[in-house]
Amino acid sequence: MPHLNNIILIGPLATGKSSIAEQLSSMTGLKNYPVDKLKWYYRFNNGYDIVKSRSILKSEGFEALLVYAQHYFTPHDLDHLLKQYNGIIDFGATDSHRRDFKQMKLMQDFLAPYPNVFLILPYEDEKLSEQVLQNRLRIRYLNDPLKSAVINSYLKMNAEFLKSAQNKALSKHIIYANDRPFKDIAEEIITTSHWVKQQQSRALKKFVS
Repeated sequence: MPHLNNIILIGPLATGKSSIAEQLSSMTGLKNYPVDKLKWYYRFNNGYDIVKSRSILKSEGFEALLVYAQHYFTPHDLDHLLKQYNGIIDFGATDSHRRDFKQMKLMQDFLAPYPNVFLILPYEDEKLSEQVLQNRLRIRYLNDPLKSAVINSYLKMNAEFLKSAQNKALSKHIIYANDRPFKDIAEEIITTSHWVKQQQSRALKKFVS
């Protein structure tokens, strides 16, 4: 059974999804489930070769790695994960954006019942968002020899994630961070989400009974 009260965060790399998810967990008491960590169970069960993945990244860049990795964490795996865990579900940037049409359609079908799918973007201004995310990624991978060597491939793919029509189609709400503290962003998500309505409904039932 799907946990329809899950609060699901999607969006490009370096938008602050992980930090926002931790803040949401602290404020709601819901557990935080980062998909970037949980998907390794599915990847290895599906035959993912980490040595090969590193070789692909080194020789061909992030785009080629993405093509390889998405074969080992499919929309069906993600659907299974969403049904297994109940709380804050923090997607990695590569989990919601698929180039394959069939996988795109599956993602839309699987996420359709969930009312709390939030797309996190830095600003409404796309050019400014891209510039900010590029700067963040350069800093993030500065001391990572493997990723910093192919940083341009990360910047290129993240620009695609930022402009992703699929992310916009999957989301029920778009949140623009606008340099706000994570607590303020989390408050907006909580106020907007179906989770608040559920809590109010439960409180009313207790009061009436």
